[in-house]
Amino acid sequence: MTAGSASAQSAFLKVDVPFDFTVNGAALRAGNYSFGFDSMVPDLLIVRDGANSVMAKSIGERGAIGAGMPRTLIFHRYGGEYFLSVIRFNSGSNGVFVPETKLEKEARRAHGQEELAFIAGR
Repeated sequence: MTAGSASAQSAFLKVDVPFDFTVNGAALRAGNYSFGFDSMVPDLLIVRDGANSVMAKSIGERGAIGAGMPRTLIFHRYGGEYFLSVIRFNSGSNGVFVPETKLEKEARRAHGQEELAFIAGR
């Protein structure tokens, strides 16, 4: 049981996001958020605000996501719209890819060029 607890704790990230963004169709305002997983549904990403209220949920591809800066969020940006794409927890082997939504596909078609935005967490 301790290994499960340690794993759950390492899959948790707090981040101050300086811009409005979208997760699975949910529009979130700039602010402080925590990202983690539901203990009952291990692939269900939970996004909570500073008051610990659930703001968004998304099923993501969880697992090894390759090399990169740990404890980081990666967003796709199209024009002024930001979409959460990748969450890196404590290492490259502990993260999640957030699936592209219909809204993100529409933004990509409308604005063309994709840019990436990286936000470091704690």
